[in-house]
Amino acid sequence: MTRLKEIEKRMAAISVELENDGADLEALDTEITELKEERQAINAKIEKRKTLISTVASMELTPTKTFDLEERKKMDKELNEGSVEYRNAFLKKLLNEELTELEKRAFIHTTENTGEVIPTELQNKIYSTMEEAHPLLKDVQVLRTGTVISIVKHTAIVAGDAAQVAEGVANADEENTFVNVTLSGKDFSKHVDFSYRLGKMSIPAFEQYLVKEISDRIGAAMTRDIVAQIKVDLATTNKINAVTPGTLSIKDFFSGLGLLKKAGRVNVYANNATFYGSIANMTDADTKLSFIPNYQEAISGQILGKGIKEEDALAEGEVLILDPSQFVYNVVQDIMLERDKNIKTHVHTIAGFAIAEGTLTNDKAGALITVGVATP
Repeated sequence: MTRLKEIEKRMAAISVELENDGADLEALDTEITELKEERQAINAKIEKRKTLISTVASMELTPTKTFDLEERKKMDKELNEGSVEYRNAFLKKLLNEELTELEKRAFIHTTENTGEVIPTELQNKIYSTMEEAHPLLKDVQVLRTGTVISIVKHTAIVAGDAAQVAEGVANADEENTFVNVTLSGKDFSKHVDFSYRLGKMSIPAFEQYLVKEISDRIGAAMTRDIVAQIKVDLATTNKINAVTPGTLSIKDFFSGLGLLKKAGRVNVYANNATFYGSIANMTDADTKLSFIPNYQEAISGQILGKGIKEEDALAEGEVLILDPSQFVYNVVQDIMLERDKNIKTHVHTIAGFAIAEGTLTNDKAGALITVGVATP
């Protein structure tokens, strides 16, 4: 930079000399040419240096560093199931790919402490995808306890419920009926087969593929199990048929809602066919539309102020009115993934597995309306 300033200073001086009639023009012309060439060469070096610096900066080089024992312990602590390094190592292991040194350390450190668990982010993506496809699974109370639990269900108040009493008169002692339900879990499994060629996909693409394939089927199986358990747990009086078989009316909804006891925020669930075939076409006695479209995310409409959600785990012709917070779903074993391969057919197999079970804690927290089939 100093030489550039000297050149610019000399060029300015030459400019003044050229105004003098006695100036040696030949000599000055030669000097100007040499100064311009030197300036050009210096500028070229400056640009080259800038380019090299930019290239080095974009290479994300890992500087050599000597770690003391405390720094190494801190780094190992961060290489857990929630780290990017462990997630990449886990997915590469499924594809039987080579790990980097850092990924090896992350995998060994994590599996030593917790076993070969599914990465936190991958686990959350699978659950999130399942919940997006099945609103009922998202709405119920999911407890990822990792152990067997016992739920106390309050089934009835035999005597002593709240009542109006005269001044100075004590209310009757409450007598309740309870039942203990142990949620030890049911097994849910889904495997995916794919060729060695497909196994060469990138890690992000493989993760996306895996999330969709595993979550689609396990999510569907879990939600079907929740629906089946709700049907078992509901009070018999809370399972009703449409007044006119094959036709859903506002009176049927009135009847269903009237059967709820101690229910909080209630939603209405039905599959796609029932939603468009029965609910959306329903009219009341005054022929005013009882169904009001609602374009909020995951809600298809409202009826009597209750949000309607499309849930394909329900059979066609079934309408479930439910306070979902009163269904407890205990996940004993979070989704785990295991890998195998067949060297004869050149196919990878990845299996997803989970253990979960739930119960409706209040048998009158919901009502099931069966539309039925119109009689000829």
